[in-house]
Amino acid sequence: MISSFIVGVIMARLSGKVIYGEFSYILSIVSLFAPLCIMGLNNITTKYVVKRPSNSHFYVQSILLVRGCGAFISVVVGVAFTHLSDAASQYQQEILLLLAFQLFQFLYVFEFYFLAKNNVLPSLLIRLSSFSLCTIIKLIVIFYDLGLLLLIAAHGLHYALSAFGYSYLYYHQRAHLIKKKTANLKSSVLVFHQGKWLLLAGLAALIYLKIDQIMLGHFYNMEEVAIYSAAVRLSEFWYVFPVLIANAFYPKMLKKHKKNTEDFERFIGKMLSLLFGFALVLSLTTALISGWFVKTIYGEAYSESAQILSIHIFATCFIFQRAFYSKWLISNNLLKHSLYSQGLGASLNIILNLVLIPKFGGIGAAWATVIAYITASYFSLFISKKTRPFAIIMTHAMLTFPSVINSVIMKRLRL
Repeated sequence: MISSFIVGVIMARLSGKVIYGEFSYILSIVSLFAPLCIMGLNNITTKYVVKRPSNSHFYVQSILLVRGCGAFISVVVGVAFTHLSDAASQYQQEILLLLAFQLFQFLYVFEFYFLAKNNVLPSLLIRLSSFSLCTIIKLIVIFYDLGLLLLIAAHGLHYALSAFGYSYLYYHQRAHLIKKKTANLKSSVLVFHQGKWLLLAGLAALIYLKIDQIMLGHFYNMEEVAIYSAAVRLSEFWYVFPVLIANAFYPKMLKKHKKNTEDFERFIGKMLSLLFGFALVLSLTTALISGWFVKTIYGEAYSESAQILSIHIFATCFIFQRAFYSKWLISNNLLKHSLYSQGLGASLNIILNLVLIPKFGGIGAAWATVIAYITASYFSLFISKKTRPFAIIMTHAMLTFPSVINSVIMKRLRL
């Protein structure tokens, strides 16, 4: 993540706002189709492997079949989109190339198999190695000004290398030989139904994560996209950490949920307090130093990004907690509620962007994003009685975070 951030900064400074804006615009479009390569089955993989380890390969195989079909569909839909959109058709070659690389993400199912087995290090080394190699290639492309197409190719190569690495690791460990059943169409259909709500929720989430940059490109120009993307990159840099924490603790959460519901909810409440406290401190600090921070990182050319960053960063207060909400939904078999909240957030974000972007540009997009995140990740949870318990846990966590953080610190000091 740090390497990705550094490469993004170097690219923004050296390539100029137009190229950086085009690169960000293409990535935003292609990422809209990424959920079709995943099919909402990342955490479902972990769940099955933890609960039914003796049949783990059967479930991995079934999930692979579903994700492979989804990856193929993502390319077909992406091709259709580039022909229908005038703005996207200008970058048709770059978009299609990245779509082809992105389809390899269907093999990332093996990463979640190793997560379920608490064997994180091998898959982490594969991801870091492939990313490091692609980072070097990206830097060469940027320094020698080899063009946007090669930059996109270097970015996409990471997907393919990681996918092949995970596949080799899985089959090299001979995990596939421990099987009692063979996957078939029936098992794949059953798995698809398990992930369908998370698939739709993932599509909705990507819409309100990336639609702002696409709409900025439509209403303004690539320079405005670059200014906004620079701010968003600084803000979204932090999004991966709560996801990694939630993924790491998910097997433990499943065991707690199996044994004692109250203990499970206490654990989630404690984690939410810690994440909210960190996000709030991060947001306030970033807002105060945004002007100096942006100029130091990106240079004077991106000074307009500071105001956007000082607004957008506050989305972390709810994004951080959302990572555990997703795990809570899976543990309680309430997957469709992820779609409801994400769909509401995406719809609200599009409406707000249509109103605010033409008048306020990137600043309007930042406000639209924050309001949509708060609505999707907090206020919407009060609507249904099934998700209301988590909304109450969130409220309590946000109100009591100082005491929770203090108790954790005191406990560590006593050790």
